[in-house]
Amino acid sequence: MLDKLATKTKYTVQYPLRDYTFPADARVESVSFDERYMHIHLLDERIVSVPLKWIPTLWHATPEEREQYAIGWDGRLIYWDPDECAINEDLLVKNYLKFESSEQL
Repeated sequence: MLDKLATKTKYTVQYPLRDYTFPADARVESVSFDERYMHIHLLDERIVSVPLKWIPTLWHATPEEREQYAIGWDGRLIYWDPDECAINEDLLVKNYLKFESSEQL
C-alpha cells in the first residue's frame, strides 16, 4: 500500500484551462415554455429551466399569455406588461441562478 502511495502517476492534461468557459454574466436571449417549465435561454448557450409552480402568475396563466413576455434591462429581466397582457410579472434572471438557504444555522 505504501509503495502505491509513493509512486505518483502523471496524467497529461488534454485541454488547458484557457479552453474552458466559465460564465460571468447571465443575459436572456429568449424564453420558451412547456406544460411544467419556463426555459430561459441565455446568450452564453445555457438553458435554465424553472418550474412554473414557482411563479404563481405564470402557473395559472394560459400558454398564450405566457408567450407575451418581453426582455429588458439588457437581458437581465423577463417581464409581462399588464397593459399588453393579463400577466403583471417581473423576473430577474439572477434570482434563478443562485442558491441562498433560508435555514438558520
